[in-house]
Amino acid sequence: MEPIAEDHSMEKSETSEVDSIYPLPQINYLKFNTSIIKGEHLDLPNPYYRQQLEAERELNDYTHLSENTVRRIIDKYGSFNRLSEEKIQNILDGNAQVGTQLNRGDGLMDDGSKFEDFNAFNDISEDVKNDQSLIDVNVRREELLNNVRTALGSSTLALDFVSLLLSGAKPNAGLSSLSDHIKQNLKAGSLSADKVSLDVADPQEHEQQKESESMKIGSGWKLESLKKSSELLKETVKNLNKSLDERHTYWNEVLEVLEANEVITAVTTQVAVEPGRSSSSLPLSSSLKTNQNGEVKQKKVLAVKYGYGDSGSEYFDKGIAILKQGEEGHLEFEKLNQNEREKTWGGEKIVSVKLFRYAQAPNEQPELVGQSDSYELKIFIFENELFWQLMKEAAGLVTFRIHVIGSSRIQIELYDTIIQIDSLDIDSEELQKPTPKLSQNQRADNMVKLFRILLCANNYKNVQKLFTPRVALNNDQNVMKSRHGFLLRPLLMYTKHNHTIHKLEKLLFDLLLEIGMDEVDAKATFTNNMTIKKYVNDPNQLQQFQNSKRCYNNDPFLRVSSKLAPISMLILKVRGLLICIKLESSYTTLHITMNVKVTKVEDKQILLESTFNSKRDTIKCLSWILQQSGI
Repeated sequence: MEPIAEDHSMEKSETSEVDSIYPLPQINYLKFNTSIIKGEHLDLPNPYYRQQLEAERELNDYTHLSENTVRRIIDKYGSFNRLSEEKIQNILDGNAQVGTQLNRGDGLMDDGSKFEDFNAFNDISEDVKNDQSLIDVNVRREELLNNVRTALGSSTLALDFVSLLLSGAKPNAGLSSLSDHIKQNLKAGSLSADKVSLDVADPQEHEQQKESESMKIGSGWKLESLKKSSELLKETVKNLNKSLDERHTYWNEVLEVLEANEVITAVTTQVAVEPGRSSSSLPLSSSLKTNQNGEVKQKKVLAVKYGYGDSGSEYFDKGIAILKQGEEGHLEFEKLNQNEREKTWGGEKIVSVKLFRYAQAPNEQPELVGQSDSYELKIFIFENELFWQLMKEAAGLVTFRIHVIGSSRIQIELYDTIIQIDSLDIDSEELQKPTPKLSQNQRADNMVKLFRILLCANNYKNVQKLFTPRVALNNDQNVMKSRHGFLLRPLLMYTKHNHTIHKLEKLLFDLLLEIGMDEVDAKATFTNNMTIKKYVNDPNQLQQFQNSKRCYNNDPFLRVSSKLAPISMLILKVRGLLICIKLESSYTTLHITMNVKVTKVEDKQILLESTFNSKRDTIKCLSWILQQSGI
């Protein structure tokens, strides 16, 4: 059995090798009847097709063990129709003896006779043992037969194909080898072919063709470059038109600023050119100064002065903004050279004033009695400068009970009121709420207005100094510059001055009660014989200022710009005496001096003329004089 298997493997390898060299064409592609390959037509000239059914039967006999056994039984014992029960019993008995003899291995029966069909049974047992190997051989044999049938069918198919193709040119030669099945289903000459000529290209033609292809490639590159160039030109023209429109928008808005009587000038700045933006698009950028690396170091740009620099202000912000071109060419304002201090003080802010009443008990909080109307007064400018000046002045008035809390609050402690000045952001929560209605809101509003008026007056005074010619001084002369504040000092000075008048008025009334007058007579004396003249040195009331061309009634700028400390008079007639108390305030020290003069009404004799710095000393002196006059 093994040599047969080796031959079979050799045939299979040769068949697979042939198949790999000559592959079987696809039947569906050639559109032939599959029956030609399968061999179902017995009328074909190949004798193998006539024996196909017999080969399949024979294969089945060798493949199925049961059919092979039945065939052997029929060959040995005859047909099953001739078998009887007695014959089958004899066969069984004989098989039992055969089994015993087989077990002994000597081939002798029980009676000592030798079993005749011992070799036959031995062959059958050998066949049974080799059934599995027989099945494997048959399977390989089936594979070999399939390969042979496939090869034979392919050759027959190729012969029919060539014969049918040949029948178009030579009918007799083609029909002689054509199968009957093809003759019946296809007409002769139905398949034709054309000759394919394999022309070898001429070297010169090859060079010409190569040169032509190179010219086509070069033309393609040129065409692609032209397309890209046209796209770049279109994009550049589009950007130029857009830039031109932006420049028109920018200069039109600059003209609007100029028509509004704003001062436009050229300044030098170190603002670098933005990435992706040409320096030529900046205004007045033709005067650029660059460093060794080619980076823009300085350039001249257009700027507008919005108030600080030309208004006489002493604020560190000079009030110059660059006219910058923003998106779509619209005008944008950007502060020039913004420093760290300006970043701290910058931003939209507003000055707010709150008034508190002192607590009555130690464990109570001060009561809010007044607040400026910051909710409605958001349109004022220069609020940053105002609070900056307040902070600057408050730092030098610590001895007058003024406290600086943080960077946005000033607290002033007066005689009966605490003044709190805050710098609030324009978007703070406090400014979003309406101002509460309190009893001293008007007083708080007047304080804020006073601060703004004083700031404007000081700036106006600084502007007027620019038009005054300077006086030539000798080397020995020095110019004394007054650096006293002009915002908080007037408030403190006038508040203290009025408080002193009110206090002296009360002390004089107590003095009348002390010298023996009853309360009714004291009130009558005060009503009829007491005169209070406030601010007798008001510039609006003085003759030297009334003759001025710019003077008009109650000019607040004139009163502040003159920096005249207030002077008031208290005049009292009692017991034939004329008591005159003159209060003089000092702008520098915020101190009040009291000049007391006592004269007789009849003969104008001066009994006392002295200066006091204390209200208590003044009252004691007057008390002694009145007591002496009553004796």
